[in-house]
Amino acid sequence: MEEINTKPAANQSDWMKYPVTAFMLVILILVGFLSYVAMGHQVTSVPSGTTSISQSTLEEQYGLRVNLIGVTAAGGMVDVRLKILDIKKAEILLKNSANLPKLIVVDGRTTLAIPQANADDLRLENGGIVFFLFPNTGGVVKPGMPVIVKLGELELEPIPAQ
Repeated sequence: MEEINTKPAANQSDWMKYPVTAFMLVILILVGFLSYVAMGHQVTSVPSGTTSISQSTLEEQYGLRVNLIGVTAAGGMVDVRLKILDIKKAEILLKNSANLPKLIVVDGRTTLAIPQANADDLRLENGGIVFFLFPNTGGVVKPGMPVIVKLGELELEPIPAQ
């Protein structure tokens, strides 16, 4: 009499689908949690009475250049990088917490703010880059979408997010 094996042979790729699925689930939960934490107290309306300036004016008068506005963390965060060209000029804006950057989404005029920002924590040096991470509440900023960087009462011309 022959023995019949009723267990199917395990495919080698079957064991990989569970860790990959678990990893994707953890990433999805993390992005959801970050969005949940950021909801409600990070989105504000745009105040009136602001001054629009060009990027070249920002460089000449305030010693700063916007190097990057990029959507990151699976769309859950917006990375903004400012290069310091002249520390003395840059301190005019960046040493006051009220002047720290905010992002205004051109479509819908939604403002994203940095949670618990403190200007005293910034280390400024000539040629250095200052990083700011904004929660992308509701995924309002998408790659290619024009975004305005607001520094105090100054609004830069729209820059497409990457």
